[in-house]
Amino acid sequence: MTHLKHLLLPLTFLLAPSCLAAAPCGIVIDTPTAAVTITPAEIAALPVLKEHISFGTEHGPMTADFAGPLLWSVLNQAHPIPLKFAVRGAVIIAGADGYTALIALGELAPPFENKPVILATTMNAKPLAPGHFRIVVPADAKGGRSVYDVVKLTEFFAPAPHPNGGN
Repeated sequence: MTHLKHLLLPLTFLLAPSCLAAAPCGIVIDTPTAAVTITPAEIAALPVLKEHISFGTEHGPMTADFAGPLLWSVLNQAHPIPLKFAVRGAVIIAGADGYTALIALGELAPPFENKPVILATTMNAKPLAPGHFRIVVPADAKGGRSVYDVVKLTEFFAPAPHPNGGN
């Protein structure tokens, strides 16, 4: 049991103390300069996109209709991401259970791939539980990046290769 205790303790960093209460508190967006919490109300105020998604899971195929704001919009709600940084950045999405997945910011940025990855708030026209959000990545053959119960988004950027800062 001691080994299990050491595995579970690091997961507590994902939840802010107020998130342990009954009321949903939102998603922590950890940037290289600060951590910001975006609330469910701020997420609900963003434009909504609907996506019909099909992907494989370990239990067989899954098909559903999801709706929610673009992940790019959610990240930029916390702070604007300069496009010159998007080409060398990524976001790690963490679920409440500790599951994580990574998406390159170049996949999300409108001038680049502009992939409509959404932070789903509904599935099949039914709201997810209050404070529960799910990342949905269209066109992924497998649902490995479809993280549910998202609690934290961590942005990071590769260092600029040039001594003068490059991009």
